[in-house]
Amino acid sequence: MRLLPAAILPALFLMPLSATCAEPPPSTSAKPVPAKPDRPQPKKPQEVLKGEWLDPDQSAPNGTQYKTFHSAVIGSNVSYLVWLPPGYERGTKRYPVIYWLHGRSKNQRTGALIFVPQVETAIKEGLLPPVIVVSVNGVGPSYYLDAPNGRLPVESVIIKDLIPHVDRTYRTIARREGRVIDGYSMGGFGAARLGFKFPELFGTVVVSAGALQNSNGFNPEEHPKKLARKNADKLRKTRIHIGCGAQDGLLPVNLELHRLLQQLGIEHSYQVVPDMAHDSALYYEKLGTKVFEFHRKSLEALNKGR
Repeated sequence: MRLLPAAILPALFLMPLSATCAEPPPSTSAKPVPAKPDRPQPKKPQEVLKGEWLDPDQSAPNGTQYKTFHSAVIGSNVSYLVWLPPGYERGTKRYPVIYWLHGRSKNQRTGALIFVPQVETAIKEGLLPPVIVVSVNGVGPSYYLDAPNGRLPVESVIIKDLIPHVDRTYRTIARREGRVIDGYSMGGFGAARLGFKFPELFGTVVVSAGALQNSNGFNPEEHPKKLARKNADKLRKTRIHIGCGAQDGLLPVNLELHRLLQQLGIEHSYQVVPDMAHDSALYYEKLGTKVFEFHRKSLEALNKGR
């Protein structure tokens, strides 16, 4: 593969790559830095159980709202944060929803702190149609899976309870074209896996620095690559974006997913962010509102005439 001269790299900064064009090589000046998955702080058993589904910290930064819903799957309440776009309370318009999934050692407030401010700015600048953002409670290092022991059916709670609750409670565009699933690191894995497993629910899937390695203890049949092969025909109707830092230790596995989608003929975009290691806050800070160029193309048509 021909290496790009260093002088050209700034011009490529943040430029999305289509699935059919050659991906740029990682930076030649530095090898990818191995990702250091965030790990939860040690907690007493009773604190872990208390915080699994219902976050005891009810703070809601940056204009979000702390909310709960009753999950029939687990028979108790689950928390989340929601952000409503400007003008929501005064109108009757319906809005698309971005479901944002946090990383391994993070929580539902991470979306409010690093993702929502960029959404708000992008809407004000006319770079993103008005949207609702739901910052999902990922229940610690769940990888948004149903745990084999049955104690943490996180996938089922999201799919069977959270999404129907959001559609009942808020003025959403309650069809696949109106739902985006997005996330970083563990959340990127969750976005890819849930988006690829349930293409009838999500019209847009955004995978940012996805923790797509095979060493997380999940069933290999549940890996996004397996699901992409299984649902390839349906996923050709889904808008998919994969992004990762050039110095992120997770770049190789994100590149693997990109190449697989190419082989399967599944249209998508792929982006390598120069001089970027594994850091969710810095990732969104560095990309700024440009991170929503892909979202805008997916959602702008939905808001016309609504």
